[in-house]
Amino acid sequence: MREWRPLRTAAAAIGLLLLASLAWAEERYQAVPIDSGTEFGTEKALIIDTLAGHMWIWTESPATSEEPGGRYVIYQGQLVPGSRMGEVVLKQEWPVGQPTELKLDNAKK
Repeated sequence: MREWRPLRTAAAAIGLLLLASLAWAEERYQAVPIDSGTEFGTEKALIIDTLAGHMWIWTESPATSEEPGGRYVIYQGQLVPGSRMGEVVLKQEWPVGQPTELKLDNAKK
């Protein structure tokens, strides 16, 4: 019986490592529900990779009489760590555009 003890111990250790790795994988990815707004029946979630900081939006829409349904995932980018609370770590700006003039057809008077 003593010859089986190291084998059982090794098998138990491997089993524990496998269980721990599965639990770690479940904690690595977190999903947060997102309000679908006015889109009837659409389900959305933000998926976050808590280890590497990647983010995706998962969307699933039912088929309607006018549009097909579907499921897709959109990559949102990778989070960047900051050095202090409140720091802006990524900023995107668009130039101020000139107001567009509404041109009316004055030919009909």
